[in-house]
Amino acid sequence: MCVTRVARVISTQGTNAKVLYLDSELTGEVDTTMVPVRKGSYIEIFADQAIGRITKKEAEFKRELRLQIEKARGTST
Repeated sequence: MCVTRVARVISTQGTNAKVLYLDSELTGEVDTTMVPVRKGSYIEIFADQAIGRITKKEAEFKRELRLQIEKARGTST
């Protein structure tokens, strides 16, 4: 099963963005070639690639869902 992650864009540079992953509060860098983003955008990520913009409400829902899945599996990000 493939599970995406959600994050908030902290900054952008070219086709990359520094993001804050909502499920772990860690930062990372992702490729945003396929999705136009700006600081403050919420995005869905798969394999370090932004695959879509989402609303804050959607991001919070998906964050909670991912945390529940990890809890059920006994794992963490």
